[in-house]
Amino acid sequence: MAVIASYIALYFGTRLFVIEGPARKFWLAMGGVCLGSGIWSMHFVGMSAYTMPMDMEMSFSAGLTFLSWIPAVLASTLALYVITRQTVKVRSIVASSLIMGGGICAMHYGGMYAMQMHPQIGYDPVLFWLSVLIAVVASGAAMLICRAVRLVPEKYVFMTKTLAALVMGAAICGMHYTGMAAAIYSPEALIPGDNLLQGDWMGIPMAVISAVFLIIALIVALQDFREIEREKNVREQRAAWVESRSHTDPVSGLSTRHHFDQFLLKRLAASSARFSLVYLELQDYQSLFNQQGEVVANQLVQDASAAFSQALASSELQARFSRHGLIALLDPVDDRAFRELAGVIRTTLAASSLAREFGAWKLGVSHFPGSASSTRMLVSNAREPRISVRYDGGLMVEGERLLAS
Repeated sequence: MAVIASYIALYFGTRLFVIEGPARKFWLAMGGVCLGSGIWSMHFVGMSAYTMPMDMEMSFSAGLTFLSWIPAVLASTLALYVITRQTVKVRSIVASSLIMGGGICAMHYGGMYAMQMHPQIGYDPVLFWLSVLIAVVASGAAMLICRAVRLVPEKYVFMTKTLAALVMGAAICGMHYTGMAAAIYSPEALIPGDNLLQGDWMGIPMAVISAVFLIIALIVALQDFREIEREKNVREQRAAWVESRSHTDPVSGLSTRHHFDQFLLKRLAASSARFSLVYLELQDYQSLFNQQGEVVANQLVQDASAAFSQALASSELQARFSRHGLIALLDPVDDRAFRELAGVIRTTLAASSLAREFGAWKLGVSHFPGSASSTRMLVSNAREPRISVRYDGGLMVEGERLLAS
């Protein structure tokens, strides 16, 4: 019973690392109730197997028996709260071990007091403090193992939780039987006849009731945690979608200027490897926008982006740098490769009737580190046109015809 309750409580505890809000408080309380109830029921199951000296008939006060359950639950809840925080210091581990061990001891000795024996039970001081030490040390070990669950590979999680449950069960049982060995009964001791709970039968009903409660709690928890996991996955997918949208221009389908700027900064900071920037500017975008509106102007951007992407498919990143400008970062290109890129763009755009009518564009290039070493100057140099395409399709370089139309 102690091991099962400990495992379920530790299951709740490890799940608390990823739960926030009201659900965390609820399952924290459930974990405390499960572990506290396991400690409590184990005590009375153990007592039902205990033979009282001098043929005394074991019985317990109902009120005091119930009260002995409370410290076990409170201590379990507090210990789980401390141990499942995102960051835990050594003193917090020590505090949670003392709390958990103290709760186990309070429950045990409170349960013994519930017999209302007169004169009261005495305890051997050495064994008494040994029982306390066992409870605290074993609880601390279980807490440390519980923390370690997050760090082990997935295939070892069940084994790690089981180990923690066994250690916690050892703390509960070890403390109980050491405490029972410490008990000293007076030869004149009497147990009141008006105690409502008889020790020879209460252990089994408590065990059954507690086991049923723990199983129900585990089933409900599994269902709830599946729902929590599903909601978490939905949130992560939504966040990924939002992040993707924030990095993608909705018209061109290329990256945004902000994303490109950040990428270029990181590229310069991370490596001194050579690269080139290619910049395409749509010269007729604004006049098309003024004459026929945003929808038609956006279509021109989309046609140009498709041609740009096709020509620069091997580039590291392509982006819409302005309303009428596209930019790409790629491996170094020489003049011949640059002219070939321009030829691919020209050929692809020739298939667009809109681009043939309003498709005047310029293409520029800059090189790192040859042209500049700062992001601002690299982009500025790339925006200086090296090749121009006029409405008639003539391709020009610095005023000199490079390719015939």
